[in-house]
Amino acid sequence: MTAPHPTAISLRQNPFLLNSLAHEEIHRERTRRFVAEKPAFWSHGDQRRPPTFRKRPQALRSMLIARNFYRSSRSRFDGSHCRGLMRVTLLVLISTSALAADAQATEPTPADGTKLSSEAVTFFESKIRPLLIEHCYECHSHEADANEGELYVDSRASLRRGGTRGAAISGSDPSQSLLLRAVEYADDDMQMPPAGKLDDDSIANLRTWIAMGAPDPRVIQQDADLEASVSPMDIDPKSHWAFVAPVSPEPPSDHDPRSHDVIDDFASQRAADRGVTLAEPAPRETLIRRVYFDLTGLPPSESTIEQFVASTRPDAYERLVDSLLASPEYAERFSRHWLDVARYADTVGYALGGKERRLKGSDRYRDWTIHAFGSDMPYNEMILHQLAGDRTDPENEAGNLDAMGFLTVGRRYLNRLDTRDDRIDVITRGLLGLTVSCARCHDHKFDPIPTADYYAMFGILNSSQHREDGKSPLMMVDIEKPHDHRILVRGQPGNQGEITPRQYFTALRDADDPPFRDGSGRWELANKIAAEDNPLTWRVFVNRIWGHLTGKPLVESTSDFGVRTPPPAVAEVLEELAVDFSRHQSVKKLVRRIVLSRIYRQSVASTVRNRELDPDNELLARGNRRRRDFESLRDSFLAVSGTLQHTIGGEPVEITGPTPVPRRTIYAMIDRQNLPAVFRTFDFASPDAHSPARYFTTVPQQSLYLLNGAQSQELARRVAKEVRQSVGHSDKQPSELAYSRALVRRVLSREPSNEEQQQFAAFLQQDPTPLIAARDHWNYGTATLDSDRRVTEFQPFAVFKDRRWQAKDKFPDDDAFGYASLTNNGGHAMRGADGGVVRRWTAPVAGDVTITGMIEHREKRGDGVQAIVWCGKEQLLSEVRHGEKRAFGPLNCHIEKGETIDFVINRGQSDSFDSFLWQASIELVTATGQAYQTDSLEDFSGPGGHPTSRPLDRLEQLAQVLMMSNEFAFVD
Repeated sequence: MTAPHPTAISLRQNPFLLNSLAHEEIHRERTRRFVAEKPAFWSHGDQRRPPTFRKRPQALRSMLIARNFYRSSRSRFDGSHCRGLMRVTLLVLISTSALAADAQATEPTPADGTKLSSEAVTFFESKIRPLLIEHCYECHSHEADANEGELYVDSRASLRRGGTRGAAISGSDPSQSLLLRAVEYADDDMQMPPAGKLDDDSIANLRTWIAMGAPDPRVIQQDADLEASVSPMDIDPKSHWAFVAPVSPEPPSDHDPRSHDVIDDFASQRAADRGVTLAEPAPRETLIRRVYFDLTGLPPSESTIEQFVASTRPDAYERLVDSLLASPEYAERFSRHWLDVARYADTVGYALGGKERRLKGSDRYRDWTIHAFGSDMPYNEMILHQLAGDRTDPENEAGNLDAMGFLTVGRRYLNRLDTRDDRIDVITRGLLGLTVSCARCHDHKFDPIPTADYYAMFGILNSSQHREDGKSPLMMVDIEKPHDHRILVRGQPGNQGEITPRQYFTALRDADDPPFRDGSGRWELANKIAAEDNPLTWRVFVNRIWGHLTGKPLVESTSDFGVRTPPPAVAEVLEELAVDFSRHQSVKKLVRRIVLSRIYRQSVASTVRNRELDPDNELLARGNRRRRDFESLRDSFLAVSGTLQHTIGGEPVEITGPTPVPRRTIYAMIDRQNLPAVFRTFDFASPDAHSPARYFTTVPQQSLYLLNGAQSQELARRVAKEVRQSVGHSDKQPSELAYSRALVRRVLSREPSNEEQQQFAAFLQQDPTPLIAARDHWNYGTATLDSDRRVTEFQPFAVFKDRRWQAKDKFPDDDAFGYASLTNNGGHAMRGADGGVVRRWTAPVAGDVTITGMIEHREKRGDGVQAIVWCGKEQLLSEVRHGEKRAFGPLNCHIEKGETIDFVINRGQSDSFDSFLWQASIELVTATGQAYQTDSLEDFSGPGGHPTSRPLDRLEQLAQVLMMSNEFAFVD
């Protein structure tokens, strides 16, 4: 009888192992996110899955997936998750059975042949592994690609091998172990973790573990793989699917009559092999919304949808697609996709000494990309212009010299090495899907990309210079004497190695290929990348376009096609499209072919069985539900309100003010140093580095912006105005039903249901709820205080200057006011002992009030300030702050309409050092349950505040609600 696998025994007998594995996988996910956020020269692009996880046995991976599913399900325990838990249990049983049938040992056995007792394994898994993960892995693990002091602690062999100071674990004598000396802070030059010393129990556990001989069962999962691993430099590039030129696959023997393209047959065959059936076609009204979004980023009008749905022409869909591809909106839409790849922005980033931050001519590159996609410029020509426009159009007669913004619109780093690195990264990840920047300091950890390849690229770009005073402010030209560059050992300029010639990448060139000698080598590099037989260029671009059109790329890591990236589940689709695209080079033909396919036209609806067999839709058996990106959402707001302007090109515009700007979002000013919060809130691509893909989050700030933003309210008014005008033309006495129907048709491009019409009509008949303009209810001034420190005479400040309310134009004043002032987050007390500065809020309605906040007095000198809160005639707070910061509240009271809440600051015995910070939030809830909120910081304003907008009436409120709905924000 086959002996059970040691890990299977550990799982059954030792619950700590499962918990530790859970802890480690959580850390791995955190590490993956951490690595993705590092600067380009530090990270491995958009790598997703660590090699050690991939090398684990399939059964162990299944167990980890099951455990993760259970952990995510147990907090939402309902009937469906009960069924999920049953599947988890089954997966674990299958996993342990598979493991048990897989091995011969009865106890964990390290490489040296010693047996580990179950007690030793239990101690390690419960005490040591979690400690190492929590405190050490971010700086000393393979997953983080971090080996400070060349030490890894995430495997048994690495701990014993050690780093630059020698072995971390040495025998069984704790006093001789560098690991223990580091955590005990026994050595001033070696104190770990650097964030703070471990607690005594953790150090004691490490001491005990080392005294036990440092038993470590991780050899089972990791060391064997690490010991047997091959250097990435020894990998045969031809052994990796992405490094071999694509070849058109043979069509499947079985043709599905419902297929529109051979790629549909490939997907149908792969799905059938797994027992999955392709979804039904999406309804025509859904399909037209989808294709409008994908090709233009805008919603179709209700009349356009009606005409398409009613059409009986067999080629109605093809004609629709062709019309959209011919539209300027298509060019703008796909240009914005490409600007993510090119890390486009209109400013240079951080600049010293008042240097001009506006990136001269940035909009010319944006406009060039719009022209390129609109005119269907062949993609290989686009590559040549962007890398070597000084060769293809040296006088900029066709405007193609502006294409070199692909290289020059990136951040201008203070360190020129970082600027070169940024350009290497955008070329290699953007065009080839290679993370070459990882080789800046050392040979690539996973791919056959030596450091010499990085400095070959560095030599090319170092032999080129940006000429802002040329025919285009974006152009680059070769320097007078192009030259090769030395390798910078560990990326350090002062540690130079051998000279490396300017040439193409080792993994993609033949051994006898000559170095680049035509000027800097950019022209030769561009031609290598644009060559028809290049194995990466066409795959990478096709994969990007597929992801934009379907919501899920065929290869998940869109900018990393390295050796750790597996081929897609339906690899034939990628190969077929890549080969075809490499021949015709037409982006429009590629897009047209994809959107005409059965795969693209599928419904997002699917069967339970299909979702169980293919949960991630890797088999392309259904549509992917998608949310509008920031640009499409804003442009759609402008479109349905009748505001959108269709002018092409021009200088960037500011779009974050209170008044809506009619230009499409692609023309927005992108300030990479001070990217407006609204861009970040809606997951805009970072302009600091090449962005492989957009990531979508759901956070409260998105809804709050759409609800409270001045622009969204104004656009709602415009929608309602358009609806009133259209209904008024057709009906002299329109009803609420007519208004609600017209509003739904305009915003959602469909007819409302009977139930919706009744609900909306009833809503329109209600009296409108008044809009509370929070800023208008705050006043700022000084007051005389009586013996109880009650406000007896409130005198508003007369001057607003330098973003500060003050008593007189002269500041400080010579009389009792002195430095008395109020700013958005604090101020300064008066000189007079019987006077105070007052921030007053007047209640717009009656209700129950809750007040919270923070008061801070920073100076240790002086005697502090007294903070007092009055709610009507009731004193809620009276406290002294001196050199401290402390929260207050919640304070509760009832207030009538027109009564005030006063936030008073009175000085102490001394009138020196009386600056303070005070932020307060007020929530008022009426008897009917309506809630009003205001914040002293957010709602601070100068004279006249912000002009109070007319309150939204019921039709305008309904328009705003529909524009905030998921139906409007989601495509399907």
